[in-house]
Amino acid sequence: MGLNLDYSEGQTPLDEEEKEGLRLKTISTKGELDEFEQQNIEEAIQWVIGKRFQAKDVFTKRFICNLHKRMYSSI
Repeated sequence: MGLNLDYSEGQTPLDEEEKEGLRLKTISTKGELDEFEQQNIEEAIQWVIGKRFQAKDVFTKRFICNLHKRMYSSI
């Protein structure tokens, strides 16, 4: 016997280790996490589109870390 749990795509629950580093404690499934990540990525893209960058600035650790922070820091 036992439980046979089938989850729809995106409804797979996050395990406690995956939840541990999240800022939004209400996220409980991979689908919810994907949704919040996508929203932040879109906001970061809008930030990039609205600026003018020189190549020498874009290819730096500082720029990449700043962009990554914009993409994921609120999650």
